[in-house]
Amino acid sequence: MQYHKSVLLKESVDALEVSNGGVFVDVTFGGGGHSREILRRAERCSLYSFDQDEDALENELDDDRLTLIHSNFSDLENSLKLYRVVEVDGVLADLGVSSHQFDAEERGFSIRFDGP
Repeated sequence: MQYHKSVLLKESVDALEVSNGGVFVDVTFGGGGHSREILRRAERCSLYSFDQDEDALENELDDDRLTLIHSNFSDLENSLKLYRVVEVDGVLADLGVSSHQFDAEERGFSIRFDGP
């Protein structure tokens, strides 16, 4: 499923400085664009990506370095403890709204369509 093109992708991942590896968290997995870029740039890393949206889970990437967590990022600390993660090197939060959410009337976010 194509969500949307990640905005400020380069700038966001540049700020994380992932090239040296480490443990990173993407708290808004969505279409997987930012997570995909982190994995592309960081050969040695662990990435924990969060999303509570069932649709987002369909975008899972096939990569052993990625752990996709079906949860709201408000549960970040407890969720990471389950994986024995006590420290991270960077956190990315794309807090914008995806065009996918507005374009699919059944999602209930649209201002153009009647939804549930």
